[in-house]
Amino acid sequence: MNSGRKTLILRALILLFAFLPAVSAHADVNRKKILSFISKNTSSKSKVGIMVRSADTDRTVFRYNSNKEFIPASNNKVLSSVAALSLLGKDFRFRTEFYLGGGIHSGVGHGGLYVKGYGDPTIDISKLREIAGKIKTLGITRIDGGIYLDGSYFDDIYHGEGWDPEWFDKGFCPPVTAISLNYNSVKIRISASKVDGAPATVRTEPREFPFQIRNSVVTTRRKSGVTAKYTEQNKLRLLGYVSSRRKAETLELSVPDPFFYFGETLKRVLEKDGIEVEGPVERARVPKWAGRIMTHYSEPLGTVIREYNKESVNIIGESIVKVIGAKFLRVPGSWKSGTYVMEEHLRTMGLNGNFSMADGSGLSRLNRVSPEDLTVALTKAYKDPDISEEFIASLPIAGVDGTLKKRFRKLKGRVYAKTGYLEGARSLSGYVFGKNGRVYVFSIISNGMGVKVKTLQNLLLRELVY
Repeated sequence: MNSGRKTLILRALILLFAFLPAVSAHADVNRKKILSFISKNTSSKSKVGIMVRSADTDRTVFRYNSNKEFIPASNNKVLSSVAALSLLGKDFRFRTEFYLGGGIHSGVGHGGLYVKGYGDPTIDISKLREIAGKIKTLGITRIDGGIYLDGSYFDDIYHGEGWDPEWFDKGFCPPVTAISLNYNSVKIRISASKVDGAPATVRTEPREFPFQIRNSVVTTRRKSGVTAKYTEQNKLRLLGYVSSRRKAETLELSVPDPFFYFGETLKRVLEKDGIEVEGPVERARVPKWAGRIMTHYSEPLGTVIREYNKESVNIIGESIVKVIGAKFLRVPGSWKSGTYVMEEHLRTMGLNGNFSMADGSGLSRLNRVSPEDLTVALTKAYKDPDISEEFIASLPIAGVDGTLKKRFRKLKGRVYAKTGYLEGARSLSGYVFGKNGRVYVFSIISNGMGVKVKTLQNLLLRELVY
């Protein structure tokens, strides 16, 4: 695909079509203005790296500490997205297989229902209902023998190296398993009652949430404060207060046992659909004699990547890493195997710094990458006709959607970029579409500059657009 056609595809993604036909003669950025801001707003404990290049010509426009490695936070998703689309292909689909240990006789599925997961992170309650409906179309009205979950496609390490253990019960940091449901998380809405001192009302999403909830939250006029803690018996205890002055409090929690979550929820969904389930819900491998009755496929990877980047869904990236490890090295998927394959592939694409990937999403503080290597990956994605459209469309758009919906509103539609945030680390990398008709690739990573880096981001991107 030539560069002219590439530019037309990218412009079709932009919501505001205001490019000028001629190229401006003025400099791309006011270097003195950018360097002056950096010198006035950084200290010996803070650092920032910047790289800007032309997407079409690869000409360097601006650089500052561009070869230094930084903690990228969620800008690590740029690397994992580009590697995944290139290695697996935009049409790749995750699969989940369903087996019966015995045959189907007079509406009864004998030998238990086995579920073999291959890392699909996208199954939610609506898809689980679709699966139950397909099982019902097979003429099954009862499953005799229980439900068994086979997660052997991945290893049994659920959290990545370098993740903060204090995050493990948070919805953004769920365990990563070969079988998952609802991103291995749950939303709990706690509503005040009409009477002070009375118990609050608890609702879950999904409604079929199988963990037993012990609700000790009461209504009060004081400030809300709710805590949640799982017990070893797959029970969830809620403590605290919910203010009568607020409509509700919402908690987003991970689940401690994704296999129990998937299996028990599937059992409830099947029973709601008229399929009785007799027997336990347990982990077990699919026996050799079991017969496959159906396979569920996810949306294409090109579609899944869009959710991954637009909303920064961490479990999608971690599942992708483990799937790549399993697929290419033929071992149970792990962070070690998956990141090894990704790093080697990215180096063949031209990344030559001392970058290292500890995970896919950027939750780990062990990730390291330079702004220069990020712009190399972005440039390769821009120029590769097999992945460019899907990758660029996956990025949040300034003032329009995703994690940039409320940012850069004066640059609406002209910035497509991935945000990143961890305590002490902020990043932004992507594409800028200037009014002069140019397309820029950029990366700004700060480790220690704090919120002032957002002002720097605004300053640099405005320079590039105007």
